[in-house]
Formats: sequence, structure tokens, C-alpha cells
Amino acid sequence: EINYYPCCPQPELAFGVEPHTDVSSLSFIIHNGVPGLQVFKDDAGWVTAPLVPNSIIVHVGDSLEIISNGKYRSVLHRGLVNKENVRISWAVFCE
Repeated sequence: EINYYPCCPQPELAFGVEPHTDVSSLSFIIHNGVPGLQVFKDDAGWVTAPLVPNSIIVHVGDSLEIISNGKYRSVLHRGLVNKENVRISWAVFCE
């Protein structure tokens, strides 16, 4: 799944992708280096995921949480739009 988030003049008024978890076991996210992926942490609320150049972000999904009996927790996350830069991400889901 390729996600294209155009520049948004008022990013505080829009989501790129609403908060959700992925049904897959693992999700691999390739990005273009523009911040906008946020994960929810119980102790800190919404936190912007750090972007390491040429990296791939890996999320645990619902299926892995279930088959691990909760040892690995599914990641609640959302995508934000950016005021100045186009954001592109490519999500690959492993069932």
C-alpha cells in the first residue's frame, strides 16, 4: 500500500491516516524521510517516530499480538500531514 500525503496548509486540522492498528503480523514501512508517523505510548501519548535515513520502520500487528498471547503488542499509530513537504510511505504487510 503506497500512501501519498500532499502538503497541507493547516496540518493541525487534518489527518493523513486516522489512528489504527494493523491486522497483519508485521508491517514494514518505507518512507521518504518526511516526519508524520506517530505511535501511541501509554506513558507519553502520541509520539512522532524518529526517522533514520534509509531505514525501514517495523510495526507489530494484531495477528502477532494474538499468537504471542500479548507478549508483543500491536502498535496504535496514525499518519499526519506536513505543511511544507509531501510525505510518502509504502507499507508492506506480512500476514
